[in-house]
Amino acid sequence: MCLEIDGQPVGVKVCISHLNAQLVAELPDRTLDLLEVAAVVYGADAGVSRGGTADQHMGARWNRHFEVEMPVRDHDFWNCTEVVSALEEMLMFLSGDRFAFRFVAKEDGEAERSLFFKFDEGSAWRATRVMMFSGGLDSFAGALEEVAEQGERVALVSHFSASKIAPVQRQLHKALASRFGENSCRHIPVQVQMVGRGLKEGTHRARSFLFAALGAVTAKAFGLNRVSFYENGVVSLNLSPVGNVLGTRATRTTHPQTLSRFSDFLSRVFTSETRIDNPFFWRTKREVVEAVARLGMSELIAQTRSCADVHNQTKQHIHCGRCSQCIDRRFAVLAAGLTRFDPEEAYRVALMDDARNDLRDREIALSYLRSAHAYEHVTPSELERALPAVVSAVAHLEQPTETALEMIARLLKRHGTGVSDVMRATLKAKDAVDFPDGSLPRLYGEAQRPELLPHMPVPSRPIAKPSNLMVMEVNTKRRRVVIDERIFVERNATADLLIALADKWLEGAGQGMTPLDYPLASSAFLANALKLEGDEAVRQRVNRAKTVLKKKMASSGREQQEAEAIIENVPWHGYRLTPDRVAVRKVKSE
Repeated sequence: MCLEIDGQPVGVKVCISHLNAQLVAELPDRTLDLLEVAAVVYGADAGVSRGGTADQHMGARWNRHFEVEMPVRDHDFWNCTEVVSALEEMLMFLSGDRFAFRFVAKEDGEAERSLFFKFDEGSAWRATRVMMFSGGLDSFAGALEEVAEQGERVALVSHFSASKIAPVQRQLHKALASRFGENSCRHIPVQVQMVGRGLKEGTHRARSFLFAALGAVTAKAFGLNRVSFYENGVVSLNLSPVGNVLGTRATRTTHPQTLSRFSDFLSRVFTSETRIDNPFFWRTKREVVEAVARLGMSELIAQTRSCADVHNQTKQHIHCGRCSQCIDRRFAVLAAGLTRFDPEEAYRVALMDDARNDLRDREIALSYLRSAHAYEHVTPSELERALPAVVSAVAHLEQPTETALEMIARLLKRHGTGVSDVMRATLKAKDAVDFPDGSLPRLYGEAQRPELLPHMPVPSRPIAKPSNLMVMEVNTKRRRVVIDERIFVERNATADLLIALADKWLEGAGQGMTPLDYPLASSAFLANALKLEGDEAVRQRVNRAKTVLKKKMASSGREQQEAEAIIENVPWHGYRLTPDRVAVRKVKSE
C-alpha cells in the first residue's frame, strides 16, 4: 500500500500468510478496501510524531489531525456518510486523533489478492475460532483455554514487525500444537512493515484497528463472525496509573467502547454481524496467570513476553522490569505463587531488589502501587464519580449500569488486593530499610501516606466484605430456592434457572476450586436444562429472573440492586451465580 506523508512516498506492506486461496477468493473486494484503509491509518499513525516525550503537557495535547484522500473499489459503500462517520468516530476514540476521509473511485478496481495474502494451497484445515495472538501472557492463556477447555480449532493471528517477537509466537504455537495436536491450532502470521520511512511515533494508538481488520478478514475467510483480543480487564479499562500516561499515551486497544465500535464498523463492512470481543475482561492479571497453571502449562509462562521495550530485549533480559507491563506481570506471578516459572534474572530490573534510579521509573512503580491500594477499597459510586474511563465502558458491557459498576469494582478490588498482599508480605518478611536505596520496597516505605490516586476520592471505609454474601438454599425436588432464609422462589421458571446455576456452583465447590474459578453454565447447557430454544431465549429467561428477584428483594426490605448481583454474565462464556456474592447449600426434601 503506497501513500504520501509530507509529500514523500511511504509504503506499508501488509501480508496475511497461511490462508487457503479458495477461501480468500470468496472474500468481497470491499475486504481489500478495508485492509488498505487500515494500512493507511497505521502508516499515518506510525509515520507522524506526536511531538516527543518532552512535551510539557505529557500527552494531553498530542492530538493530530490527518486528512486522508484515497481510492477504493467499492466507492458507493465508502462514500456513504454513515460509514465515514463511523470510521472517523471510531478512530477518534481509539487514538485521540482526528481523521477526515475522502474516498474516490479506484481507476483500476481489479482485486489483486496476491498483494495481501501468501497462500497455503494445500491446507484444508478450518478454524472454529479466531483470536489475536501477541505472544504475551494474556493471549497465550486465552489460546490455551480455547484449545484445552473449549476444544476449539483456533486460528492464532499474529502481527509481527519486531524480529524478536516472531520466534516467541512460533514457539508458543508449537508448544500448543505439540500438547493438543497439530489440528488444534494454526499460526497465521501477518507481516506489517513500514517501507521508505522509519517509525516516527511509538505510541501506536491506532494500530489495533489494523489488527481488528486483519482478524476479521481471517475470520470471514473461515466463515466465522467473531474475533477475540485476550487482555485482562484492568488493562482494558485504560485506567492510567501515572500522570505521564495521560491522553494519547494510554492505550485503548481493548477498552469496551473500542471493541464495540470495532464491531459496529466491521459489521457494516461485511454486511453481517461481526463481533470483536475480550473474553478476559472480567479477569485480573493474576487470574490469567492462574489459568495457565490450572491447565498444566506453567512451564511456558517464561516463554511469553509482556515487556513494552521490545527493541532493548536481550537473551539474558527479555523483560526490562521498569515498564508498567513488566511490573504488572511480576506482581501477578508473585500473587499466584508461580515465581519458579518466571525467573527473576529475566528482568533487567528486579521488582523488589534493584534500584530504580530514573525519576520516571520510580513514579511508574509507585503510582502502580498507589492505584492498587485505591482499588482495594473503591466503591461503585466512587468509580462513577472519579474515573471517566469506567463510565465510558459501562454502556458497552451488556450489563445494567449498576451491575457493571459493581462488577468493575469487584474486578479492581481483586487486582488491588492481590498487589497489596504481595507488598505486605514482602515488607513483613524484610523491613523496607533493609532493601537497597531506590528499590521499590524502600521507595514505598519512605513514601507511605494515606492519599490514593490524585483523581480518586479517599473512601471513608472499605467496601463491604463477606457480610454481603447471600446464602442460597436449594431444594431440587421441591423446585424451591430460599435466599438468606427470607426470600422464597418456588415452582417457577426463576427457581428452575437458579437451581441449574446452583448445580454448576456446587460442581466447582466439589472440585475444590477457588470461587472465582467456578464453572459457567453455557447458553447451550441452560437451554437444554430449562427446555428453551436458543441463546436469546436463555438471555430473556435470565432477565426475567432478575426482574422477579428485584421484586422479591424489595418486598423483603432489601435493596433491589442486590438482585443484579446474584447472576453473573460473562459474555460469550455463559452464566453463573456470582462467586463472591452467593454461597449455595443443597437441602434434602422434608
